[in-house]
Amino acid sequence: MTCRPHPAFEKIRKRIGQGSGLLQSWQGVAYRVTTLEYPSPKSILLGQGSFLHGGRWNAIGSFRAVNGSITDTVAVAESRATADYARVPQPFRAPRLLVAIEFSLQAVLDLTSASVRAALGLTAAALREEDWRQTQETGRESFTQTIGRAVFSNHGEGLLVPSARVPDGINFAFFPENQQSGSLVVVLESEKLERIRLV
Repeated sequence: MTCRPHPAFEKIRKRIGQGSGLLQSWQGVAYRVTTLEYPSPKSILLGQGSFLHGGRWNAIGSFRAVNGSITDTVAVAESRATADYARVPQPFRAPRLLVAIEFSLQAVLDLTSASVRAALGLTAAALREEDWRQTQETGRESFTQTIGRAVFSNHGEGLLVPSARVPDGINFAFFPENQQSGSLVVVLESEKLERIRLV
């Protein structure tokens, strides 16, 4: 990790790891918007973009995260909001794909749960209010990035989180490097994506 660590990291890491049972199993489908440059199932699940550029839940160079949303409409809205932040003109010029990923994981932190947030001393507002990009540009790890790193350091496979952009939306961040034996991650209709890649 190239940025300055957030001072809250150790406290959050210990709270997650103190046998509290905060990391729970989770099964579900998450949707992700990707470009035709990275259509293969392998590239979709790599998390290379967030590793190189950072994301809400992982700082640049810290670990890989694959970000998606629990519903397709939220995934599209999140993609549009990210493009708006970067001042990408609408409509998109480059084609994009909406892919579905099925998960069956053993160690996920559910920050949409009020009781889980309370156990960690967090609030929903605190998860939404910081501009992580702005913080990262100053060379510091953002508050949400340190939460993600605390989960990752406790061998967590991912995070369920309230969307910072879409009211009542839920996002999911998967940490592929921490996928446990027995956990399942499948890009649905992957054979069709492979055909796109070969055209």
